[in-house]
Amino acid sequence: TSSATPPPPPLSVSKVLILKTPTGFLRVRDSASLGGNQIGQVLPDEKYDFISEQNGWFEIKLKDGKTGWVSGQYSKKE
Repeated sequence: TSSATPPPPPLSVSKVLILKTPTGFLRVRDSASLGGNQIGQVLPDEKYDFISEQNGWFEIKLKDGKTGWVSGQYSKKE
């Protein structure tokens, strides 16, 4: 009898927590810069799946399955 190796544990998905902002919401942009077009808004205390990070911006997965970028100034990775 050969003993099968157990499957690897699932990768833990990091979350991005949206912090308090002066406007009460945080813009989600289509690129990792203030010049990116706004494609949505997220609210403080909401959490989103972390996709990637670039130049102080976090790429997150929105509730509708789209991805967008939020400023690291008003969000943090958990």
